[in-house]
Amino acid sequence: MKSQPEGVIREDESPQNYCKRITKERAKNFYWAILTLPKDKRTAVYTIYTFARRCDDIADSSWELSKKQESLERERKKLKSLYNGERLGKLYKALGDTVEKYDIPRTYFEQLIRGVEMDLTKTRYSTFKDLKVYCFRVASVVGLALIEIFGYDDYKAKKHAIDLGLGMQLTNIIRDVAEDYNRGRIYVPEEDLKKFHCDFSEINANGANNQFKELMDYEAARARGFFRSGKKLFAYLSPRNRACPAGLYGVYNKLLDKMEASGWQIWNQRTRLNTVRKVCAVLEQWLISLSR
Repeated sequence: MKSQPEGVIREDESPQNYCKRITKERAKNFYWAILTLPKDKRTAVYTIYTFARRCDDIADSSWELSKKQESLERERKKLKSLYNGERLGKLYKALGDTVEKYDIPRTYFEQLIRGVEMDLTKTRYSTFKDLKVYCFRVASVVGLALIEIFGYDDYKAKKHAIDLGLGMQLTNIIRDVAEDYNRGRIYVPEEDLKKFHCDFSEINANGANNQFKELMDYEAARARGFFRSGKKLFAYLSPRNRACPAGLYGVYNKLLDKMEASGWQIWNQRTRLNTVRKVCAVLEQWLISLSR
């Protein structure tokens, strides 16, 4: 668990370089896909990621609940000030440039804060419908903000950006299922746990069983359904700009494939892709997207 929401802020670096550094240090699955973008758009994406990272780190910090709530409320106020023309601190100076240049709606960032706030008090989800609200807020709204940077030629692109975000967040939930359980959180819907007669306390004590593997097969199939829709986003973007979401799609699909190939032996080890596999996944999906 993190003790503080972010690393040391260096006084001598520009707001843009600050966001770039945070992204390079923290965006293990995003960074290589972001590098495919033109420089100005790459810089803008760094600011979106850094804002999301800051909010997420506050929720995952070791601070008391009241301090987390106060910190997120401060971010909300800074966001309001930004849209009123005042930029407070390096992050908001960089984010202000991005918001102004690409006309990104304030509601996307507000939804993200609301999603992160759910982690402060909500540790279980009864149904997938409930979980989908959380996934939309913490992942899909980021995708909606990013396609404003990428540029798109049809409103339908938004639906596919939402679904790509849902697929990515569901993959994160599968990957982090044990880590989240040990933090007192279970994102897998209770209706799914009941359907497969799956008890995480038993798995934590004795290891993965057939019920757990069947449950993960079910959750992975759901994620892949959203990925199939998410892939359709690429056709609405220019060849250069589709490389980033195509690369993210590739990385997360490889991650899902690797977990499945292990027979869902994910409870006692966190599945990762090495740098070579990430780069290959990004390039592979970019080339595939160009062929369409």
